Amino acid sequence: MIYADLSLIVLAIYALCKCTWWWPRWPRGVPSFLMLHSVSDEVVDASCPNNTIRPRELEALIVRLLKGGYRFRTFTDAASDPGPRDVVLTFDDGYVDNYVELLPILRRQNVPATCFVTSRFDDPRFLSREQLREMDASGLVEIGGHTSGHCVLTSVGIAEAREQIHANKHDLESILGHPIVSFAYPCGGENDDIVAEVVAAGYRFAAAMVKKMRPIETDPYRIHRQIIPRGIKTWQAYLLATRGKYKI
Repeated sequence: MIYADLSLIVLAIYALCKCTWWWPRWPRGVPSFLMLHSVSDEVVDASCPNNTIRPRELEALIVRLLKGGYRFRTFTDAASDPGPRDVVLTFDDGYVDNYVELLPILRRQNVPATCFVTSRFDDPRFLSREQLREMDASGLVEIGGHTSGHCVLTSVGIAEAREQIHANKHDLESILGHPIVSFAYPCGGENDDIVAEVVAAGYRFAAAMVKKMRPIETDPYRIHRQIIPRGIKTWQAYLLATRGKYKI
């Protein structure tokens, strides 16, 4: 009997550690930045299936957050002027399904998002120049930089890293006709030298993969994002978005 009681206690403690319903919400004035990639029923990158969220899962999460009184904003708007219960949807890499699947969802729900885009415009798996222009013109999508070829910046020399950062920014600004001020490090690859190059390129804010949320003013070039994985239930995604839990 004693062993049975201990087993129940252990299971209860495990459940508390695994779930986030009892965790406090993000502090007031600290936005919840969410990190996603592809929006598709099919897994786009087999090496990392959690990078592809199903359209219905994404839309259900958006609806749940709206019902919970959360406000959706772009990455730059929330970083510039953070407010209570702000949520930021960010999508890395610039997959073509961001145009095919994501944009219609944003229009239906009338919420903004930010897409961090590479310069792979001629690859059909990624956004074309025309699609980028339409997304930008929608008023619902902020376009940010993500290097020219999805380069992990800490794995190359500083000269190549500089070229990847600057060329991508130039490409996007030439296509869209206005400044690009937000950036995301591919695969979270950053260090002090890389951050200095991002600053020198003229970016104002950058999204990282640091494992701890901090006030934006602490380091606007290492803004924490919470991963929203594929296949979890809406209530679980809601708790991740509003309480947070880095490891999935």
